[in-house]
Amino acid sequence: MRYLKTYKIFESNTDDVMQTVKDILLPISDMGYDISVTGDNENLVIRVVSWVDQSLLITDEVKEEFMRMRDYLQSEGYNSIEVLYHLATPGAISSRDIKEFDDFMKFEPWQGVKIQNLLFVAK
Repeated sequence: MRYLKTYKIFESNTDDVMQTVKDILLPISDMGYDISVTGDNENLVIRVVSWVDQSLLITDEVKEEFMRMRDYLQSEGYNSIEVLYHLATPGAISSRDIKEFDDFMKFEPWQGVKIQNLLFVAK
C-alpha cells in the first residue's frame, strides 16, 4: 500500500483548464486568430492575436464565446479577469487600454473599432 500515489480529486489540472479555454475559443480561432493560453494555478494568460490585417469585430457571437470563457474560468476559481487590448483604428494612432472583463463586455461603441490583439489575464 505504501506504493500507492495520492490522487487529488478536487484540484483542477492547469493543463486541462488551458485546453478547455482553447476549446471554448475555437470559433474565434476559426476566424483566423491565434489563441494561446499560458499560466499556472494562480494566473492564466489568454492571448487572442491576429497576424493578418483582419481585425476582430466584437459581435454578439464573439461576446458570447468570451462570456462562456469567463464563466468557465470563474468555476475553476479564477475570479478576476482583466482585458488588455490593442486598437487599430484607420487614420488614428493605435492605442492600448486595460479594462475589467465586465467593463470590457459592456463597452457599447465597438461598432467600427478594430481590435488587433486581446490579452485576458485571469487571477
